[in-house]
Amino acid sequence: MREIALDIAGLGLILYSPPAVAHIADGSDYFRPHFGKAEDVARHVMAGQLTGFCTGSPGSYRVRFHHSPPTEQTVAVADFKLQLALQVHDNLVCVRDLYDLMDWEAACPAEQQVQLANGWYRLTVLSSCPARGTLGDNQLIHIHLEPVAQKPELHCNGIPLLCDAD
Repeated sequence: MREIALDIAGLGLILYSPPAVAHIADGSDYFRPHFGKAEDVARHVMAGQLTGFCTGSPGSYRVRFHHSPPTEQTVAVADFKLQLALQVHDNLVCVRDLYDLMDWEAACPAEQQVQLANGWYRLTVLSSCPARGTLGDNQLIHIHLEPVAQKPELHCNGIPLLCDAD
C-alpha cells in the first residue's frame, strides 16, 4: 500500500504513466483545448491513458493505493465510488492536480509517483465526505488497483465524479 498526500487547487486529480503524456509540451495549456469539456474528459477516461476524476473541491487529499479489489462492504460504506481504467507504462503512475494540465510540466514529483507493473488496471475509486463535512478537508481517497488482461470496459459520458453531482 502507498499513500500520497496532495494539496490541489483544481477540482480533481489525474493519473497517468509518463509515456501517455509525452506529447504534451512543457509550458503548454493542455487543459482548455483537450480536457476542458465533459466530452473531452470522457474520451480520455475511456482511452485509459490519461484518466482522472472530479473531487468536487480543491483542498488536501490523501490518496491511498491498494493492490487488490475492494470488498463488497468497503464499496457499500463509501459515499462516493467510481471505476476507471489505466494502462501502466514504464512501471510508473503519476498522480497530480487536474490544474497541472493548464501549465504543463512533464516532471512528476517523486512523492506523487506509484510503482506498478506494466499492463491494464481496473481502478475502483472510493471516498466519503470527511468527518467535518467539508470536501477536501484532509479527505482520504482509496484507489484499488486490479490488474486485468485487457482494457476494462467502461461507460463514461462525462466527467467521473467522486463527489455529489450537485
